[in-house]
Amino acid sequence: MNKKLAEFCTSKGMAVNGMQAYGVINEYEVNVKELNVNQASNSGEYPYQFHFSFYATDDQKRIMKNALDDAKIKRCQFHFTEYGLYVALTDFTLGKLIERLPSLFELFISTISNNGGLNRQYCPMCGKEFCDNKQELKLDGFSIGIDSDCKDSINAAIESENKAFEEAPNNYLKGVCGALVGGVIGIVVAIILFNMGFYSSIAAIVSIVVGTLLYKKFGGKPTKMMIVIVSMVTLVFMAISVFLCYFIDAGIAAKEVGLDISAFEAFKIIMDDEEIAGMFRVDMIMVLLFSIIGVVLESVYISKSLKRKQKI
Repeated sequence: MNKKLAEFCTSKGMAVNGMQAYGVINEYEVNVKELNVNQASNSGEYPYQFHFSFYATDDQKRIMKNALDDAKIKRCQFHFTEYGLYVALTDFTLGKLIERLPSLFELFISTISNNGGLNRQYCPMCGKEFCDNKQELKLDGFSIGIDSDCKDSINAAIESENKAFEEAPNNYLKGVCGALVGGVIGIVVAIILFNMGFYSSIAAIVSIVVGTLLYKKFGGKPTKMMIVIVSMVTLVFMAISVFLCYFIDAGIAAKEVGLDISAFEAFKIIMDDEEIAGMFRVDMIMVLLFSIIGVVLESVYISKSLKRKQKI
């Protein structure tokens, strides 16, 4: 954790451990987490994350949300969780954010307490007062104290969701259709970049990202097989993009010299030229090499996102 942020957390009586901090402020359980650059860019969320644990009814949370919306907090993302309030913040510099944190903490905690949010003496999931039934768990990366019965309920829900997922149909045909559409979009990007003189992984990444989204959108089941299918479609379509570039250029060149032949015939003619054929092979190898790099990088990220939640 950044030294300045760690010092702020310590000043609030929180214990700092690596990139996270945990403590109790005004009788509310508070978590602080700092994301690294890659985590922040991949999640699309602000890098400084906070969680305030409490129990409140849906109506009470709606009132809290309205109050926080009315406060018009700059550079702030927030939503309510099953066990409290999640907040992500940023600013032009960390120093400016830390200057704002005392007043922001006061705003969040007062909004919670003034609208009926129960403090750390109560389970944030069910509202039951703790006796000897409190368990500290890692939920969504935060340390949260909950009732042991709620832990059993969470595990039962996770088990039920995982079972339903396993039993759901794979719908490979629908998924492949989505992957093919992503591949077509990747071809368009690849042709544009190729004609600009670039070898790039961008087209392959676009293809696999769009293909993955459409694979799921069309009804395909998001499994490791999805990654294999989308990756293979991407590589095949990237190879096709090189062929199309030469095919189109051959047709244009034939017309420019007044030959009344098809683009396919023109392509066969230029491939008889050993120099052009050699350029074609080099371009094919380079495009596939950069495509493989893009596919591997994106596949690793997608693979991590497919991991099912396990029992806590």
